[in-house]
This record gives sequence, C-alpha cells and structure tokens, in this order.
Amino acid sequence: MKNDVRIRITGRNPRLFIKRFIIKQKINYYNYCMINYNQVELNISYKDYVKLLEKNSIYDILVVKTYGPIAFINYIKNNFSLMIFLILSLFLLFGLSNIAFEVDVVHSDEEIRNLVYEELKSYNVDKLKIIPSFKERKLIINNIIKNNKDKIEWMEIQRNGSKLIVKVTERKLNKIKKDVPKRHIVAKKSGIIMKIEAQNGVILKKKNDYVTKGEIIVSGDIIKDETIKGQVAANGVVYAETWYKVDVQYPLNYKEITYLDEVKNNIIVSFFNKSFSLRKNYVNSYLEKKKFLIKDKIFPFSIRLENQRKTKVKQETLSTDKAILKAENVASKKIEAKLSSDEYIISKKTINLKDDGNKITVDVFFKVFENITDYKEVDPISLQESTE
Repeated sequence: MKNDVRIRITGRNPRLFIKRFIIKQKINYYNYCMINYNQVELNISYKDYVKLLEKNSIYDILVVKTYGPIAFINYIKNNFSLMIFLILSLFLLFGLSNIAFEVDVVHSDEEIRNLVYEELKSYNVDKLKIIPSFKERKLIINNIIKNNKDKIEWMEIQRNGSKLIVKVTERKLNKIKKDVPKRHIVAKKSGIIMKIEAQNGVILKKKNDYVTKGEIIVSGDIIKDETIKGQVAANGVVYAETWYKVDVQYPLNYKEITYLDEVKNNIIVSFFNKSFSLRKNYVNSYLEKKKFLIKDKIFPFSIRLENQRKTKVKQETLSTDKAILKAENVASKKIEAKLSSDEYIISKKTINLKDDGNKITVDVFFKVFENITDYKEVDPISLQESTE
C-alpha cells in the first residue's frame, strides 16, 4: 500500500499554488476536490508532501488523512505514551495472572490441612508465589503423597484463575475394633419390615410385621423356658417400608440455569465507554469473580480480571401436568439426598394439588425402602434376676 496523504490547501488562490508547485514540479495527484474559493483537497504521495512543505511559505497545508504504512506510524507517534502504557499494563497483567493470590486446602481435619500447607510451602507453593505448571503440580503431588503415605491417600491441585484449590483424601488405617456392648436391635422409626439380616441375637419379628419406633426386632437376650440364660450383642440390619410427605412449589413459567464445568479467565480492558476482552466471552455465563488490576479514578481506563463460568439457560412455559412431573422430581431428589446406597424409593404419589396460575403446590407422598436399624443396650439386671 502506498504512503499517500490527503491534504487541504488553504490560501488566496489555491489553484495557482497547484500550477506553480504541483504541476510544474511534475507531482502526481488525484482525487482533486475544490471545497470553496480558497480551499482545495487532493491526494499526493507523502514524499511529495514533504517537498511542498519545504517550498511553501504563504499557503496553509493541512493533512486530512494518511494512507498506507505511514498512517500506522503516525498513529504510533501520536499515541506513543498510551501504547507504552497499554503494553506495560498487559505485561503486568499476564505476570499477575500467574501469581497465586490464594491457596485453599479442602479437608475437614485441621491437622491434615496444616500438614498439606507446610508440604506445599516446602515446594514454594504459597500465596504471592508463581503458580507451578500442570506438570510441576503433578510432580509435587506425587512427592507429597510419597512422603506422607500413612496420612494421605489422594491429592489434587486445581487452578481456578489466580487461586489454587487443593483437595485431599486422608488415608484411613484399620483401627482396632472396640468391644461391642450387649444390645438389642430396635426400630429407628415406625414402618413395615421388608428384610431382616441378623448374624447374632434372637429374631422376634418377621417380614410384613408393623413396628413402632424403639420396638425390639432382634433381641440380645437368649431365652429358654421363659428364662434369660444369657445376653449377647445383637448384630444385623433391618430394612422396612417407611413413609415421607414432601411439600413442593413449582413455577409454571420455568427458567433453568445449568452451571457447566467450563470456566474462562478473561481480561477486560475498558477505555472510555468501550470494553474489549482478550478472549471471546461465552454466549451465556455467570460472573463468579471480578477483580480490578488497574483502575484510574481520573482517566477513564481500567483492566480487570473476570472468572466467567459457562451456563446453559432453558426457558419454557409448563402445563400443569408437566409442572407436576417437575415437582415430583424435585421432591424425589430431596428424599434421595437422605438415603444411603442400599436404600431406595419404592413408590410416590402426588396429592393435594393447588394451581394459582403462576405456580402449583403439591404434596408428594413416598414409600421408601429404608434401613431402620438402631441399638439399645440390654438390661443386665434382668439376667441377674433370672439367674437368681
């Protein structure tokens, strides 16, 4: 692309200036335009423009626009301070983005947390330190586990922007079993017995029997001829059909936001009323964290770091029947959150429906296959009296 400029010549007789200094000097020009009687505009090469400035004395020559590489050079010259400031800011920003501003060890045991913090510090992983690469973090994890085999089973270091999240699983050593006291197996809550597995003790109930809370199911008393001959620690598990009722409200105008695993750390540069991101933003996202790295109170310029989590938005207007199904799923999740892996929902039924046009309110009744095993110590006095 040529280094051309569009100039505006202002004076008493600009056309005479063109004849004397442009045509006679054999300077090529194009896009001639007469603005008014004492102003004209035309395009010439930048080199010829410099010649005109040397010869001109009484006419004003103003550059209206530049073309080609010279335009970029002039822009750099005119905004040199700002460009240097932006470049230094970006270097500073990239430097800060690789510094750990927070290190969080996730574990319920304070002793384990302190152990991991000290181990990490020995490998220079700490606040305001350079974040190690993925390969380096993997090597650090292997070394920490190797040096603490008796206490740490598994470990992971996740990077979330300028924060390191350390997840730890404690190694559980087999502990010496304590002596189990002599006891009965009793019902933890009321229900209909569905399954009894007893390794020790006398089974007093059978399948389909109804039991109330605290009632003995497997006795620790060994009875013969209506006399307690001995007492043991009843051992086993009892499952029963139990019942729950969950009250749920659900909107008919449904909007669901799903928070996905993708998280983007983006740098946003704001200048006057415009913002530019170094990386393309998600179409739908949730701003988890925003931190200003540079913000001038007088000059309208700032650079900030944003942690953006990708989201999926689903909107729909539900019929009453579909809203009931959604409400039942919500209720089921509440019940399932209370159940162990060996427990499950047998059936569910929706009752007491109310619809006000904006939302529905329902009661969901559940039958649940649940572990109702509980323990109660035997009465040693009864054995003593029986012996006497």
